[in-house]
Amino acid sequence: MRVLGRLLPALVVNLALGAADVRAQGFQVNEHGTCAQGRAGTGVAKSCGDGSAIWFNPALLAGVRGWTVSFGTTLIATTGGFTDDFTGRTTDLDNSPIPVPFFYATYGITEKLTAGFGLYVPYGLGTQWPLDTALSAAELEASGAFAGRFLGYDNDLRSIYLQPTVAYRVADWINVGAGLTYVVGSVGLTQRADLSGFAVPGGGGSTFASLGIPPRTDFANANLDASGATGIGGHFGVSIEPLEGLRIGARYMTQVTLDYDGQVTFDPVPTGITLPPQNPIALVTPGLDPTQPLPLDLVLFSANLFTDGQPLADSTGATSIPMPQQFTLGVAYDVSPRLTLLGDWQWVNWSVFDTLTIDFANDATPDLTLVQNYRNTSALRFGAEYVLNPNWTLRGGYLWHQGASPPETVTPLLPEGKRNEFTGGVGINISPMLRLDLAYQYIAQQKRRGRVVEYPVGTPPDVVINSLNSGLYEFDGHLLGGTITVRF
Repeated sequence: MRVLGRLLPALVVNLALGAADVRAQGFQVNEHGTCAQGRAGTGVAKSCGDGSAIWFNPALLAGVRGWTVSFGTTLIATTGGFTDDFTGRTTDLDNSPIPVPFFYATYGITEKLTAGFGLYVPYGLGTQWPLDTALSAAELEASGAFAGRFLGYDNDLRSIYLQPTVAYRVADWINVGAGLTYVVGSVGLTQRADLSGFAVPGGGGSTFASLGIPPRTDFANANLDASGATGIGGHFGVSIEPLEGLRIGARYMTQVTLDYDGQVTFDPVPTGITLPPQNPIALVTPGLDPTQPLPLDLVLFSANLFTDGQPLADSTGATSIPMPQQFTLGVAYDVSPRLTLLGDWQWVNWSVFDTLTIDFANDATPDLTLVQNYRNTSALRFGAEYVLNPNWTLRGGYLWHQGASPPETVTPLLPEGKRNEFTGGVGINISPMLRLDLAYQYIAQQKRRGRVVEYPVGTPPDVVINSLNSGLYEFDGHLLGGTITVRF
């Protein structure tokens, strides 16, 4: 029960709030169109003509006749790691490049009315830290394995948005648009359980730490998988052109709350530890010779900790995770027939992650409410687009945004912070019907101090920051985007 009271809440909470790549505010992703990516994500005031307005601003779909179909992906590669204050050792992130796909199809029914459908992933990605799962606990500690494995070392969160959309040109200078967002979510987290804080079987409530078992002693691998969560929301946009060459746009996406039911499984991990003669377990356990060394794995195996009705039996956990609302306001100005300058401001309501409630199927495990204290964030984006000739368009941009997690919530699962990002791209009209867009984006994230251990609920944030934030997280990222657009 004590393990479920400590480990299972960590599984659900860390997964809900931390399974994110070092990509954006919180676990948000904005790169859902390569044309806009090349100009730093500025797309709310000026369309790229590739259907990506379904994401950037639904109102911008209006006024285009016929079919437009586009599909592409953004490949995200991150590097970085954690440097421990005490050992000076740096553990490098072990992420493989992650593709984030998107798809759009639109049809201009009349000169004023357009309908479309889009698929994109605005919240998600994952973090992976190195861990040799073939090693025992003693071998892992001797090898200098990443201490943050007890919070999570292989994590994944995905929220796929499916959006049917309509847009209408009210007048020559104003468009409106709206879409229904149907969201499908899944999460997965893998972490290790620390034996030092676990109660000794038959030990009267004493923990293994009292036997001299050191912190960061692996004895179980815990995995949570949850899929099939769904939710419905809305996405609205407006675009106006008050002056020739000047366009202003705004979009609003509602919050969608996903209800997850997850299966938690526990698998034993050998400790490789042998207790000395006259150890407390041998002294109080009938049938054991207290004068002989005692393999700790034998004790754990004999306790049947992983069978039904025991603390590490497979179980379920449920929680609700809100995907926060967003608002973006932007402007685009045609300096000349060839050059356009763009700027966006985005606000995301991350404060919805103030607390998170965990419900357990096991009646013996009390439900928990945990405090996270996420903060609302703002982002600024600046872009430029230059039409070199009828077949080539050049793009570039810069963006800055805040981090959503407060200092006490910087962990291996969400080590995000303030970022400066730089972009460049090109659009190539291969034929009147076919266009190729390419973009590159570099992320420079501010270094942040953080922790690799969990802390008791109710611990004041200043105590966490001053005593448990024990190292420095450092990250950067490289993004490559590509989109093919067909018009007919």
